[in-house]
Amino acid sequence: MHIALIGMSNIGKTYWSQKLAAQYGYTRIDCDDLVEARLGAELTRIGYHGIHDVARWMGQPYEPRYKETSVKYLDCEKQVMEEGLQRLRQTSTTTPLVVDTTGSVIYTGDGICAELKKLARVVYFEASPEHTAKMLELYRSEPKPVIWGDAFAQNEGETVEQAIGRCFAGLLMFRAARYRRMADIIIPYDQHKQSDRDPLQLLGLGV
Repeated sequence: MHIALIGMSNIGKTYWSQKLAAQYGYTRIDCDDLVEARLGAELTRIGYHGIHDVARWMGQPYEPRYKETSVKYLDCEKQVMEEGLQRLRQTSTTTPLVVDTTGSVIYTGDGICAELKKLARVVYFEASPEHTAKMLELYRSEPKPVIWGDAFAQNEGETVEQAIGRCFAGLLMFRAARYRRMADIIIPYDQHKQSDRDPLQLLGLGV
């Protein structure tokens, strides 16, 4: 069975996809790496490399360049997902794939998300309230590219930092609701943070 892992950035998708690859021979589709590769020439030209530099290149939602860079990023992600879907269609489940999606997969469009659900078991790694509270700190200290959609708006009299802090909670709530609707199975935080668990048992697939 093909598997797709969804959820917030820094929630553990990469860790569990790597465990599936190491223990059960799943082939990983690492969407973060593939999006970065598509942006490679542009990033190299300005001396950037790595997912955190992709976040630097994209910028913040209040910066003038963000509208253009976020559209470009999402276009690359859509292309990566389309290629991933094609691999899922063409690959027998006897040689299973695991798709390590980005946190913004829900913005790639209803068609892509529905097709992913059709071709793979979609597993949502849920965040705990405590982890959710720490995500703003993680976003500020170890930024990854974030598609904000319509979630960011700066009120009169607010600093940009105040606006980010206020709007980030709403962004996480919106995403969590979308992830839940998309998922075939939801893994609570206290379960997927047990790093010594067998990945197939965690996902309810047995061994």
